[in-house]
Amino acid sequence: MVVAAVLAVACSPSGNGGREPVDSDPRPLSGALATSETEAQYLRTLEETAIAECMANRGFGYTPRTVTDSGRAATTNPYGLLREERAQQDGYGAVGEVLSRANGDPMNMASESDEWSRALDGTQEESFVLSTGVVLAYRPDGCAYQARETAFGQDWNRLQNELEGLQATIMVRVENDDQYAGALSDWSACMRDSGYSYADLQAPRTELEAGIDAADGDGQALRDLGREELSIATQDYECEREARLHEAVHDVQERTERSVLDAAARSDIRRYQELKQAALDRAASSQQTG
Repeated sequence: MVVAAVLAVACSPSGNGGREPVDSDPRPLSGALATSETEAQYLRTLEETAIAECMANRGFGYTPRTVTDSGRAATTNPYGLLREERAQQDGYGAVGEVLSRANGDPMNMASESDEWSRALDGTQEESFVLSTGVVLAYRPDGCAYQARETAFGQDWNRLQNELEGLQATIMVRVENDDQYAGALSDWSACMRDSGYSYADLQAPRTELEAGIDAADGDGQALRDLGREELSIATQDYECEREARLHEAVHDVQERTERSVLDAAARSDIRRYQELKQAALDRAASSQQTG
């Protein structure tokens, strides 16, 4: 794999240094919105197939995107926390994602007439209010919306948006909590001692994005930046652990969810997980018999 070959110049794993076990990847809602790269591909395939079928029923061509994205977006911790192996092998995934895009994705440009776009996106705008108070606009007559309901089950769209809203609410509260702020300050000091000046977990990623833009597609520049990314991310992970940032997120998130998640929210989480698992089971079965 090209990405692995480029980024494998990183330091070798150093173990956990005798640290006590910890939830190294704390996520809101017990990770209900999280997927592995394989799961993300399965779900994407189901959705794309359903979109193509819906568009065909309306007399339009649509080429399913059989080459999916790398899955990094689906597997990245929403807080920006790193896992040891991923940090050492792929860094933040910034340079690797740029390189993986070289594989491309089949597009549907030739079919994108106004009628085609309306069939895909829909025209009848409706809205509903999430439990968080956010008003969400959507177009239930579009194939993009209907395909998700077909592929994953009735009410999937509402449930996913409800959970994304809840996740955002929980994350805001966690990141504004004094315990989290203290751990983040310790992380920043640790990074500074190692020669990196970052105020928050997103700062290294922002810096790398600027470097990617400056590289302007130059292969050698990207490889050099990839090496630097691995070095930063490896130190980042070490400082996260030294500052007990993972533990802080886990503890604050647990407290926050006890106050935020009522019975209705927990029911939505269970229903969403059931629909997702059923869809994954269908996709896996299709792969085996296909």
